[in-house]
Amino acid sequence: MKIVKSNRIILLIALLVTCGNCYSQSSQKTTNLDSLFQKAHKLKAFNGNVLIAQKGKIIYEKAFGQADASNTTPLNTKYRFHIGSIAKEFNAIGIMMLKEQGKLKLDDSISKFLPELPSWANKIKIIHLLQYTSGLPQIKWNEVNQDSDNMMLLKKTLILDFEPGTKYDYNNNNVFLQRRIIERITNMTFNSFVIKKILEPIGIKNGLVDPDEKEKLFAISFNNKGKQDAIKYNISGWTALNLKDFYKWSEAINSFKIINPESTLELFIPFSKGNQTGLGEGSIEDGKVTSHIHDGAAFNYQALLVSNQNFTIILMTNNKQNNLDEISDSIQSILEEKPYNQIKKTIVN
Repeated sequence: MKIVKSNRIILLIALLVTCGNCYSQSSQKTTNLDSLFQKAHKLKAFNGNVLIAQKGKIIYEKAFGQADASNTTPLNTKYRFHIGSIAKEFNAIGIMMLKEQGKLKLDDSISKFLPELPSWANKIKIIHLLQYTSGLPQIKWNEVNQDSDNMMLLKKTLILDFEPGTKYDYNNNNVFLQRRIIERITNMTFNSFVIKKILEPIGIKNGLVDPDEKEKLFAISFNNKGKQDAIKYNISGWTALNLKDFYKWSEAINSFKIINPESTLELFIPFSKGNQTGLGEGSIEDGKVTSHIHDGAAFNYQALLVSNQNFTIILMTNNKQNNLDEISDSIQSILEEKPYNQIKKTIVN
């Protein structure tokens, strides 16, 4: 009996020591992360919100700086941010949802759903839109103020820039037509589709689509001279999220909560190595998402999502410094308990 009792005591001590070491390591990571962001904010190298999760648990979530150029409204973690091109994930996911429902095929010509477009629409398939290989011309931003303007210009387009499926061109007209196809099939506006069919079913209640300056808890971007951006959407359909909802979105993709593994894999396959897809960049191995990376920028907003099987990093700023990759690298070093670089102030035009 004494031997058994002694063994139990030794085991308890070992567990306490192990738990103590785990707590110490976790505490040190949090300390280092906070030091990284406090110094970056002090240098005016980061104004925005950050969320970091490891092994499915949020270990750091914080807001730094101001919600707009007035310098009177501090950010908090409930603020929504424009996430730039990352918002293109919602139309890509929407297309795959409709595919799974049997309402379209990726080999369908877009003329099947948008017959009002010129004859070149017969040659463009939905997969070309997802992989940015349609040959569509770039949007003429100086002539487009709303969706109808852009559709009118497309109807007047006589020839494509190249044969569909032969070249890669990162081009927002591909995104624009994905959104119009979703509208035509569902008989809903794309903005309503995102809210009702994508966000709400996975528990995202605070997401906004095309918010303006009047929206509460929506961060407004500004430059280094303190000039605030006038928020304007030349084409519609840009989703804004707060940290918690952005994390829910990432986890929903990783757990195949919205679309199945086969559809997710299709969205991760690029036209050729190094090209962007509907979900940015990513990979699936053994039925699990092993990597999902996407960045976005608009006005003076910038956002970055880096997710793998070990951690998720979400960075959103309304004062773009073009340094989110650098910040992410330092975060990853901290999480891996390696030496990390402090963030330095860079000059941004």
